[in-house]
Amino acid sequence: MYVNCRNQKTMITMQQTCLLISICVLISFGPVTGFSQQRFDGYFNNLIIPSQGSAGKPLKQNITTDYSDYTYKVSGRGRPSARLISEQLFKKLRNETFTPNSRNLTALFAFFSQLVAMELIDTDDTTCPVELLSIPVPKCDPEFDTACTGTQHLPYERISYDKRTGQSPNVPRKQVNKATSYIDGSFVYGNNLIRALYLQGNRSPKLASGDAWSKYPQKNEEGLAFVANPDPVEHAYHDQYKYWKLGDKHVQENPALLSLGVLFFRWHNYLVDKLDSKKHHGFDETFSLARQWVIASLQSVIMYEWLPELLGESLPKYTGYKSDIYPDVTSIFDAAAMRYILTLIPAGIYQRNSRCEYAIQGKYEGVRLCNSYWRSQDILMEREDEVEETLMGLATQVAEAEDVKMVEDIQSKYYGPLHFSRHDLISQTIMRGRDYGLPDYNTVRVQIGLERITSWDDINPWLNQTNPNLLQTLRYLYGTLDNIDVFVGGMFETTPEGPGELFRTVIVDQFTRIRDGDRFWFENTENRQFTDEEIRQIRTLKLSDIIVNASKVDASDIQENVFTFTAEGSGKCSEAKYLPEQVLEPCTPHQGYDYFAGSEASYIIIWVSFGLIPFLCFFVVFLLSKCKQWRYNRTVQLLQKNLKETLGNQAGPQTQFKGTEWLWDEETRLVIIRIHHECVLDIVNLKGKPLRTVNMKDMKHVQCTLSSNKKRNVVLIRVSKEYDVVIELSNESQRRIFVETLQHTLANAGASIDYQEAKLKNIYKKAFTQKKRNQLLEKFFKTVFSEAFQMDYDPTLDQDEIEMRQARDILETELTKEEFASALAVKPNTDFVENMFALMDTDHNGYISFREFLNAIVMLSKGSGQNKLQTLFRMFDHDGNGTLDRDELLKLFSSLLEMANSSLTRKETEDLVDSMCKQHGLTSHDAINFDDFCTILSPHMDKIWNAGLEWKGCRNYIPTSGDDRKRSVSSLRRLSAVVTNMFNAEARKRTGQSSDVTRFLKSDSQASISSIDSSSMDTNLGTNVGTKRTGFIAIRETYTPLKAKMRRLKHFVENNRQHIFYLVLFFGICLGLFAERFYYYTVEREHSGLRAIMSYGISTTRGAAAAMSFCFSLLLLTMVRNTITFLRGTFLNLYVPFDSVVSFHKVVAWAALFFTALHVVGYGFNFYQLATQPTKYFCIFDTVVFRADILPTFNFWFFGNVTGFTGLLLVIVICIIYVFATQTARRLVFNAFWLSHKLIAILYVLTILHGASMIVQKPMFYLYFVGPAIIFTIDKVISLSRKRMEIAIVRAENLASDITFIEFKRPPRFEYKSGQWVRIACSSQGQNEYHPFTLTSAPHEDTLSLHIRAVGPWTHAFRSLFDQDCLKESPYPKLFLDGPYGAGQQDWYTYDVSVLVGAGIGVTPYASILKDFVHMATIKSTYKIRCQKLYFIWVTGSQRHFEWLLDILQEVEAIDQKGIVSTDIFITQFFQNFDLRTAMLYICEEHFQKVSGGRSVFTNLKASTHFGRPHLGSMFKTVHRAHPMVRKVGVFSCGPPGVTKSVERACVESSRTTKALFEHHFENF
Repeated sequence: MYVNCRNQKTMITMQQTCLLISICVLISFGPVTGFSQQRFDGYFNNLIIPSQGSAGKPLKQNITTDYSDYTYKVSGRGRPSARLISEQLFKKLRNETFTPNSRNLTALFAFFSQLVAMELIDTDDTTCPVELLSIPVPKCDPEFDTACTGTQHLPYERISYDKRTGQSPNVPRKQVNKATSYIDGSFVYGNNLIRALYLQGNRSPKLASGDAWSKYPQKNEEGLAFVANPDPVEHAYHDQYKYWKLGDKHVQENPALLSLGVLFFRWHNYLVDKLDSKKHHGFDETFSLARQWVIASLQSVIMYEWLPELLGESLPKYTGYKSDIYPDVTSIFDAAAMRYILTLIPAGIYQRNSRCEYAIQGKYEGVRLCNSYWRSQDILMEREDEVEETLMGLATQVAEAEDVKMVEDIQSKYYGPLHFSRHDLISQTIMRGRDYGLPDYNTVRVQIGLERITSWDDINPWLNQTNPNLLQTLRYLYGTLDNIDVFVGGMFETTPEGPGELFRTVIVDQFTRIRDGDRFWFENTENRQFTDEEIRQIRTLKLSDIIVNASKVDASDIQENVFTFTAEGSGKCSEAKYLPEQVLEPCTPHQGYDYFAGSEASYIIIWVSFGLIPFLCFFVVFLLSKCKQWRYNRTVQLLQKNLKETLGNQAGPQTQFKGTEWLWDEETRLVIIRIHHECVLDIVNLKGKPLRTVNMKDMKHVQCTLSSNKKRNVVLIRVSKEYDVVIELSNESQRRIFVETLQHTLANAGASIDYQEAKLKNIYKKAFTQKKRNQLLEKFFKTVFSEAFQMDYDPTLDQDEIEMRQARDILETELTKEEFASALAVKPNTDFVENMFALMDTDHNGYISFREFLNAIVMLSKGSGQNKLQTLFRMFDHDGNGTLDRDELLKLFSSLLEMANSSLTRKETEDLVDSMCKQHGLTSHDAINFDDFCTILSPHMDKIWNAGLEWKGCRNYIPTSGDDRKRSVSSLRRLSAVVTNMFNAEARKRTGQSSDVTRFLKSDSQASISSIDSSSMDTNLGTNVGTKRTGFIAIRETYTPLKAKMRRLKHFVENNRQHIFYLVLFFGICLGLFAERFYYYTVEREHSGLRAIMSYGISTTRGAAAAMSFCFSLLLLTMVRNTITFLRGTFLNLYVPFDSVVSFHKVVAWAALFFTALHVVGYGFNFYQLATQPTKYFCIFDTVVFRADILPTFNFWFFGNVTGFTGLLLVIVICIIYVFATQTARRLVFNAFWLSHKLIAILYVLTILHGASMIVQKPMFYLYFVGPAIIFTIDKVISLSRKRMEIAIVRAENLASDITFIEFKRPPRFEYKSGQWVRIACSSQGQNEYHPFTLTSAPHEDTLSLHIRAVGPWTHAFRSLFDQDCLKESPYPKLFLDGPYGAGQQDWYTYDVSVLVGAGIGVTPYASILKDFVHMATIKSTYKIRCQKLYFIWVTGSQRHFEWLLDILQEVEAIDQKGIVSTDIFITQFFQNFDLRTAMLYICEEHFQKVSGGRSVFTNLKASTHFGRPHLGSMFKTVHRAHPMVRKVGVFSCGPPGVTKSVERACVESSRTTKALFEHHFENF
């Protein structure tokens, strides 16, 4: 809207309407009396538009801009390089160096012109982010391209602008003027109140002084901001805290300007003294009055002394204040017209004393301007009165001529940033005009009312006459008059009389508006600042008066008009001084700067340290494990000491020694060595468990090697046909006693001992250790089996040369009884091993040779069923009479049952044997021959015919089929051939014919050790082992490889569709968050300048930060056990796989680690980029403010701010958490893992602090964190409320196999489902150390029960609490319960058919499930659940490991009359179905079931018992055939990872080959 007020027409906003009405009323009714005190920032000078002319307002654009895109892109895109223009047009030639000013304008006038410019203009701030333009440097430029590369550029940083502009052509970019547009003493007081208050003395109206005589301002101890540019000589920043406190930020640029700043500082204090001498005022009032006089002084000197000298004419007479005139500085005035003063600036500063003598006697006659930039204060402080000397010298010195030529100090040796120490001010001025969007020279002339120039000669007729070549160069560079830069065109109008028409017009217009639009102008009588008399005094005031009154300079020392020099009015000095460049010191050369210098070492050290943090954490894990091992060893040593004290070195039937057995490298063990008189050497551990027995009865000579260095306490005993014994005793004395004892023992047996000494290193090197023995046995077994099974030879698969010595070593190898038992995976002291070993050892030397072992293998693998039974018969025919009496037959079956850990008594075994004999009419026989033996076993010959012995201890050496077979034997084919040839050669030498083995191998029998694959045996669930198996043939479709893979993929997706969905969803969210932040910082926030500095590193790190924040927050939701348990009971359990929450927790953790690593690595590059940038470029960070003279190094970004330091701590915390969470760390130092996971709270705190400083963006972590944190907190509160509840133990008992049973009270309102688990803590073990265990009680029971296996320190200590000795007088300890928590096993009832697979201690959840299911069946409540059939598969090493479960299974069998639970037990520490012993045990099982009413001979259950591992694929197919209408079968497994993986494979295979879908739920421990 428009409001007219006393003919004042101004466009205003609606918000100003009320204010304007009030002002109009005040103006209409009387003179303005308000706002009598002038503000420092220029506000409210104009009452109608308060911001007019104020500091921080955009420059006035009184001409149409000519941005190349009409909005913000620089104008003059097609114009020549600004540096080329500067070199060609403005550079002084060598013959043009002596050019004094023709009007005798002084150097003081030139530098005072700078003061005027700074009073009105402050546009040095650059854009933020910095918009960097490049000024091409001409090839072979003498200053900036001395190498003639033609690729050099000068940097130009665009000027700061109003962010509200430059968005559209309607509002083109407008640069901001930080100074006020008034002559208001900003040069003296600054342009804001804060700076002025700091300049003012404490409780004084004077400006603060740093000395007692008020000669110089106070030091800048408060740290007021000054423009910081490096000293081009020292190439470094000066400490701004040592600067004098003055009003203008640029005052330190050169000594002349600083001298003027000190002058007006003194002038203010001089006026304060004058005012106080007339009338006493308050501090603030006196300060304000003195400021009014200083401002008036400046206004008078500038407007009525300086400006007429510049223009050669005065402004029109002042007619009073006009509020409708805007005083704002225009862009053409800033970028072009006011820059005219550059032509006046001299190359040096002349300093003289009152006697007109140069102040410094030396080589040079003045201070070189280019070498004094930003070191002015140091120069002025060299002598006491140097300010006066500078002012007097400048008043005597003549300025440069007014032409287009500039001194070198301006044109090529101007100051620049650190990385570009010398610059070209002319190039910058030309670029400033283009930056402002100024149109060309002719357009500007037309728009300000001047005539268009149509001829090159018309630009400057005087110049055309005096230097036409210069105009020709101008024409050559620009080509047309309508393309000339406005500054260049304006400067070319310059004549010896001053600025040309264009600049003169602009300057007159600007200063007229400044004067007439200033309400506080000293001549404005309406503001009542000064009386008429005071106005006349001010009007006649000159700069010389200020110099004389405010300094020691006498009036006779300088002329009255210090802006011009004339001989008549010059005072004492009648001769002007001109300083050409030749009499001054040369300018220092241009230099660059490496901002990263000094940060290289810290950068490398920090990032290398970052990389070492995980390894350091692993090292800490190693140390903790070693400390744990050390504590264990110390305990062992104490035990050893106690054993020694108890046993001592006993004499008598045996002598024993304590020592350390060396096994391999650093692998040792503490042992006790016992030497028996029967020449037997027993090695036992500290608990007395036998480790090895060495029989030296048959040794005639024993070789013994003693160590000859170090402690001389090591002895090596060479054992033929076995591996050596290396013992380290406590000292040399003990070794001597040991050797003497051994020698005495051997001598009594008629044997001798040979001694020799060797260095300890050689002993270890030559020792034939158990490891070397095992390597030899490996080749032995592989060679035997390869030869026994007649594998094809393929020399191309094995190119290694086999030496004859290796073959001979294998041929000469003989097995001990222990090694033979190990190959069969049974104990060496069993009757079966004793008899089998005795049968194979045909030469009765106590060892099995290569020939004997090969004969037995061939017989067992390729012999007929009758041959195998004959072998078994001969094993127990001890007297060799061809018959087995009743005791020998009983011993045969007892030995088999013994290996199977059967619990049958001798009476039950006798009844079993009698039953078998009775069935075949052999009851009356006292002994049975081989035919009778075959008669007993004749119904089962199908089991025996293809049976052999399973070599479980060396199963990796037995050749398999297909590619695996080739790989397993390819490396030994050549060796097998060599051994066989040698073996046959030796046989021919002895008998003259080939061996029996060779002849047997050439027979037609093609049976192998595994002719009957267990996979082909259809396991019929629900039936006893002795029943006949039903065979079936599966017809499979022939697939191409692609179809097979697609089928497998389809079934994999069907089985894991929920997991796949949530994984895709999770990773989709992570990648989406990453992509969104990456795009935002790459595209949408490109204007922020972050990517300009850090490239795509900032986009990557911000994207990683978003994904990382999401992952770390989501981790909390995977740890809310109570919430997950509750949700399992809702409909969400149908759609969310809660049983995989632990696995999902690991997936989320790994994803968080990945994005954390990406974030850290990204900032490794970002910090490098930041450490290589100038300080001003960091204005993009709103919350981090840097002083311009401070260079933040790489160390600052890491340690000097909260974000960097917390980031460092976060990396350390994350490394600790993740390293201690590895499987190795959990196994070695579980407590450390548990404690390190508590650091997750510190991680979240540090993450919040990490983003709190908001360097790059506002904190966003809380957006992801708050929700999960609230849920986690509530869940944790629920757990804590339960933890405080003490629970009493009702009953506790230590069972066999390290199982502890505890039964305790059920807390009130404790509801749980079968298969769930709880966490318990024990009062005696620490109330805060909780461990998870599965409940074995059923939900209907009144008490809770747990079966805890002792496998770690806590569980072993817990077990020891319930020893009978510990419980004699003390009560049971208290328990603390946390739970229950859900597990995948609890969903068994949601399927029509469920299969439970438990291995090891993993059967505990099924104890609860079985009891619960049978209970519901008993009370006829199965209608409440979906499951109608339950299959339980128990996989255990031995049924004796979990006798407690057998009791539960017996209870289940007793209740389960309908057979709704089918149980199959697999004993894995015995043999597979094709083993001869297994076939015999199946026969025993069948007969025992007939005798005992269906009970198993092994478990005493009716459940089916099997030997070896289950073939789950066949079993699942059998389940499908039993329930063909069921389309979804639930399979639940719990146990080691190997078991659950095999179950998973079977589910996938069964789902693929049947019509049912087998859904697998698993849990590992």
